[in-house]
Amino acid sequence: MKRKLTILCTAIMLLLPYLSRTAHAGNPCMDKKKGRGRTAVKTTALGDPAEDNYDIKHLRFELKMTDTSIYVQGNVTTTARVAATTMSEYVFELSNALTIDSAKVDGVTLPVTTTGSIRRITLPVALTAGTMFAARIWYQGTPPAGSGGFFNGITHTVSSGGTHMVYTVSDPWVALNWWPTKQSVLDQADSVDMLITVPENVMDGSTGKLVNVDMTTIPGWWTYHWKTNYPIDYYLISLAIARYSEYKSYAYFTGSSDSVLVQNFFMDTASFNPAHKVKFDSVRYMIDYFSTLWGRYPFWQEKFGMCFTTLTGGMEHQNMVTIGVTDVETIAHELAHQWFGDHVTYRSWKDMWLSEGFATYSEHLYREHFHGAGPAKQRRQQHLSSAVGQACGRTYITDTSTSDSLFTANQYTKASIILHTLRYMAPHDTVFFKTLRTYQSMYSFGNATTEDFKAVAEATYGMDLDTFFNQWIYGRGYPIYRTKWNQVGSTVIVQLMQSQSCPSYTNHFSTPVQIQLRAGTLDTFIKVYNNVDTQTFTFDWAPTVTNVYLNTDVWVVMRNIGITKDPTLTVGMNDIEHGRIRIHPNPTENYWQIDPLPEETDIALMDMTGKVLWEGRTGKGSTTIPGERLPSGTYLLRLSGAVTDNIRLVRW
Repeated sequence: MKRKLTILCTAIMLLLPYLSRTAHAGNPCMDKKKGRGRTAVKTTALGDPAEDNYDIKHLRFELKMTDTSIYVQGNVTTTARVAATTMSEYVFELSNALTIDSAKVDGVTLPVTTTGSIRRITLPVALTAGTMFAARIWYQGTPPAGSGGFFNGITHTVSSGGTHMVYTVSDPWVALNWWPTKQSVLDQADSVDMLITVPENVMDGSTGKLVNVDMTTIPGWWTYHWKTNYPIDYYLISLAIARYSEYKSYAYFTGSSDSVLVQNFFMDTASFNPAHKVKFDSVRYMIDYFSTLWGRYPFWQEKFGMCFTTLTGGMEHQNMVTIGVTDVETIAHELAHQWFGDHVTYRSWKDMWLSEGFATYSEHLYREHFHGAGPAKQRRQQHLSSAVGQACGRTYITDTSTSDSLFTANQYTKASIILHTLRYMAPHDTVFFKTLRTYQSMYSFGNATTEDFKAVAEATYGMDLDTFFNQWIYGRGYPIYRTKWNQVGSTVIVQLMQSQSCPSYTNHFSTPVQIQLRAGTLDTFIKVYNNVDTQTFTFDWAPTVTNVYLNTDVWVVMRNIGITKDPTLTVGMNDIEHGRIRIHPNPTENYWQIDPLPEETDIALMDMTGKVLWEGRTGKGSTTIPGERLPSGTYLLRLSGAVTDNIRLVRW
């Protein structure tokens, strides 16, 4: 989900060009934006614990609506299976602004009692575990109007061209404002039929495949029948009603003759399409590209579509996005949600970064693939500026009581760069993307937690990621670096001094850091692993260094507060006598370099069981230890001779 920036931020953020267009919910201003107007509030996982007594199998909507009012009338049938040992009442949620005309369970009319938005039907006979039942609720009324758009449920508005429209956005807990629902991300409906009756010449865009449009049964009214046979969460069900024009195309998958329908509903097509056709057509290529990264587009046998509205951003409704901007990154963001959020949904709102972080990261992936490294880096820099706006921000959510506590920069831009850090740690790019494909495959059309994703990443990377997740996902803040450097002959010395943005909570970040050495027009990039607050690294590089930079390619959430040349920074040749053996880089991707060591020192590289994998002996100068053919993991380097020691080495 993304939202448009509507308030002023700090002066530095105003300098960023993308803020003149559309900002997403990960922007540091976003928490202020969501404070405007109505804020969705949820104090428990469900409106009532009794809702967990059943598992939804099918939903059938039969609603009559117009494009000029949020007034809704009709019925919704929920077919479900009893999950509890016994179930004596059927409990669901529906705003008390809506009136229930009647209710039937398995064809029997029964009374409904109301406590706030909790509706309760006492069953004549308690149902036992495994029993299927169908509850049909007839209702009508005008839902709470609120301020419209996000966190409102249903909105009526008029476009700048004068087109009336009604659309829904149920995220996170406002589906109850327009239909009788169970608001649990863990209970996906296996299938949904949407039958929406609207005035003739008005169109409806909804989830699933368009089965037919009935233009004759009710004179002056058309009924759109959409059907999805893919599992779907309550907040991803939607409708958008307006005097639309349909615009269709097809996306084709690389290496296959299969295709997916791209079905869009636009207003004022005569002027809209010429101005924005190229942007919306680009989604065909994004579908194919993202499919090569994460697995085939999950809903390809139905469609991918977009309904254009006045929404100040986009919402990832399953295979029919509701969108109100023409920003291509927003389109990429909402498309990526079809994998991360829709195909695999978080098990708890606490894990929302698994959806929004990946979707935000996809904006960088889109730029990287279609526009090159420069625009992708620019996007990451924008995300970094957003991410460092909250000194004690945490990606994992502990307070899920309001929408304000859910939708912050920590779940969007900070999480996106954390994913980039995970990519940086991979021994090869293929390992990172294999992790994402495995995650998608393992939790296909289901729910996952942070720990589930961590387990997939650890298995694929072949390394323990406790530290990574504890500091970046469960921890708070980010590292702050002050850097000194010097060059003595062909030896470059770089000293990193780390402090933390939230030291009372996280007192150190063990993290890879990219160091860039510049000598005139020459550059070299080195990955080091910073695991203590003050750490000195040395590199052999003959060109005369003119400057040193950190995190040039924005691999890590960090802030730099000064990089200075310090002529007093040296490394004495008697370092070994003081136990300061230098190994770099460590961790590595290809090899380790160790120096200085006395000649004729015996060296053995061993795995953690003590098995010797490589042996050698030092000569003059530095010694190189091969690692490019080793699996990712931790190893021991045994030194014997004038120096005796065991040193831990890590290969990414």
